[in-house]
Amino acid sequence: MNSKKSSRFEVWFTFGFLFTLIAAFGTFMLGLSMGITRTEAKYLNYKASALESETEASYGQQDLVTFYYVVYQPYQQFKEEYISMEDRLQRADSKLAAAKILKETQNSAQNQYGLISANPISGSSPLLKQAQNDILKSLKLFDEGISRNVSFMSGQAGPELAKALSGDEFTQNAMDYGLKAQTKFYASILKWSTKTDRQIPDQYSFQADTTIKQWKTYPLAQKNKAVSDIMQNSRLYVTYHPQDMTAKIDQMIASGKASALKLNSVSSIVKILTETEAVQSKEFKKWRATYYKSELLPELPFFMES
Repeated sequence: MNSKKSSRFEVWFTFGFLFTLIAAFGTFMLGLSMGITRTEAKYLNYKASALESETEASYGQQDLVTFYYVVYQPYQQFKEEYISMEDRLQRADSKLAAAKILKETQNSAQNQYGLISANPISGSSPLLKQAQNDILKSLKLFDEGISRNVSFMSGQAGPELAKALSGDEFTQNAMDYGLKAQTKFYASILKWSTKTDRQIPDQYSFQADTTIKQWKTYPLAQKNKAVSDIMQNSRLYVTYHPQDMTAKIDQMIASGKASALKLNSVSSIVKILTETEAVQSKEFKKWRATYYKSELLPELPFFMES
């Protein structure tokens, strides 16, 4: 009799434990979804205020330079720290070391958020204004994502935390906003280029079936916009800039490697480059004198650095 009671108690205890576990997980996922929604909602007013009309004065040299120093460069610094964090977590030899790494990265997100939000971009160049707001969303989501995962995954080792963060919905949304902002920046650079050369289109969206023959006719600003589209669509959250991949694509075509591999489309070249991790920072700097001497570029540090 006692055995039956004990068995019945164990069954009910097991069911109770599973129910509690499922409820806790459901609560976490609901909180995750609500947290992302609340974070995005905070910036709806930013998006509305950004939709001002473009004028002949929009996307001038000074607008691009201001955005670069006020928004793009600080965010790039955070991005490099975040990507470095993932590697450092994999090698963390203790939970205490992992917690320290996460805290440093979270502090960086908060610091860069404060720096970028303190210097609002003028709405006279709407894409740049929207890009700043996207980056603020990105940093906020990275910050909140780290907080939520640390509390939920308390006691996990560094590699486990790295895996949890990489697949986290907050992290994925944060990366998406960062890549959207990058695309808008390069769309703005394309608009600047149109002002200096009317033959350059002021808008462009990459098509997956773009051939190498078509690619060769594109000016650099159009190629860079194409690559920023590719990076956004493929969620390539990396430390190098779009022009670095552009330079590597052009180098593969000019060297005959693309032809030797029977690659006929730009997408097929990008697939090879990303799968082999062949693109590095400073690729543009390396090949600038070879391929881009005649290209007219805005005077932005990442184009001009020697």
